[in-house]
Amino acid sequence: MAGLVLSMAGCTHEAPPDPSKQSRTSIAHKPQPRKPPAPAPSTTDSVANAPVEHRPAEENHPAVAAPITPQPVYRPDDQRPPHDDQRLAALGIRKHESQRLRLYTDIPDADARPLPELIDRAFDALTAYFGPLPPARDGSEFQMTGYLLRSEALFREAGLIPEDLPLFQHGRHRRNEFWIRDQEYDYYRRHLLIHEVTHCVMTYLPDRRAPVWYFEGMAELFGTHRLEADGTFAWGVMPDSPEHFAGLGRITLVREDYGEGRGRSIPQILRMRPEEFLQPSPYAWSWALCHFLARHPRYRERFQELGQHLTGDQFEGAWRQLFGADARDLGTEWALFALNLQYGYDMERSAIEFRTGTPLAKDDPPREAAVRADRGWQSAGVLVEAGGAYHLEARGRFTLADVPKPWESEPQGVSIRYFDGFPLGQLLACIRQETLPQGDDRETMLKVLPVGRARRFVAPVTGTLYLRVNDSWSELADNRGEVQVLIWRGD
Repeated sequence: MAGLVLSMAGCTHEAPPDPSKQSRTSIAHKPQPRKPPAPAPSTTDSVANAPVEHRPAEENHPAVAAPITPQPVYRPDDQRPPHDDQRLAALGIRKHESQRLRLYTDIPDADARPLPELIDRAFDALTAYFGPLPPARDGSEFQMTGYLLRSEALFREAGLIPEDLPLFQHGRHRRNEFWIRDQEYDYYRRHLLIHEVTHCVMTYLPDRRAPVWYFEGMAELFGTHRLEADGTFAWGVMPDSPEHFAGLGRITLVREDYGEGRGRSIPQILRMRPEEFLQPSPYAWSWALCHFLARHPRYRERFQELGQHLTGDQFEGAWRQLFGADARDLGTEWALFALNLQYGYDMERSAIEFRTGTPLAKDDPPREAAVRADRGWQSAGVLVEAGGAYHLEARGRFTLADVPKPWESEPQGVSIRYFDGFPLGQLLACIRQETLPQGDDRETMLKVLPVGRARRFVAPVTGTLYLRVNDSWSELADNRGEVQVLIWRGD
């Protein structure tokens, strides 16, 4: 359609309606274009200042404020327009409903019927993560209305698309309503549905004002899901293959951007502006950062805590407090994650335990380090000094896979299969520069040195030596064993 913006563009963050106003929309039996709603003020009630009792001056006591009774905060009244379901059904638009979703769609019933129940599970996951939504004044349950359209003309004829709703290619939300276009793939249809539902739920979090990267990234995080064989809904998963996550393409976008020199650091993502989301790439980078923080064993609890600071201007301060002290470590691991992101990336086993090494003198005995085959980069405990020559000698046998049979290797690797340009199972090294010059944000760990059984090298910078056994970042779980490495200085 001419004039449509690109993939996933157009998600808006409109405020909920005025909680003091009731919806007075009546049922219209003739299709009428939806009129734009009135502008919406804040969702929370204000608290009046309580009177202050002043004691006589001669008592020499400060004025004491009377206790302020907390005022309840309600979510805005439900202003979704009612519809004539019989008339819509006659037009070919059917309703499917659950506790949390009223879905109107023209796709086949077999495809539409499971979707409302899926959204009920997604809603439970969202409120478990962010906390419950404020209650309604009338005690009603929170519910959304979704319009899943295959024929835009049909929905416009039925009066189900507001006149002022901006054009969209995939999806758009407004308060507790959303509109999405049907998709070729079942997975991506569900993904977009959960994406827009996440926006709707976050819209009703009290006075939320977090930046656009967070809102879009969290919608993508929850939307990236897996349905288990027993019907369990798992959100925030790492896609394991293009086939299982057909239509998504976020990993491909990140890899293409990085390969073409358009990789984004964390500060660059934090500064992304709303207008940038007219292109698909910012959605991919927002998802990648949210997934990285939500699934990293060292950061995930802090990242969930960040979601409790969406009120007013708290978000930026909470970010600095939660992550500021670890900015260097965070930046290093993010750079490695962005470089190596692939389907099935194992965040748990790839996480780095940063441990600064200690120097080796020329007459010191060799230092020994054990390198596990089922982990990513691991500190060798040695601080190499720029210009110094070092020797590494490795030994040991380990298993890299169990299927179709155990695949054993030694530190030189298996030359019949390569990963990232090195033999599978080869011992690799890199150096993390511990002190960076002012304004220098280069990540020296991105430069990899093949070691194998033995290697002599001259350190280009002063920093801690890190080692790992070469294998795909998605295939660490079935590795067993370790490599024993001797390190000594030999200028």
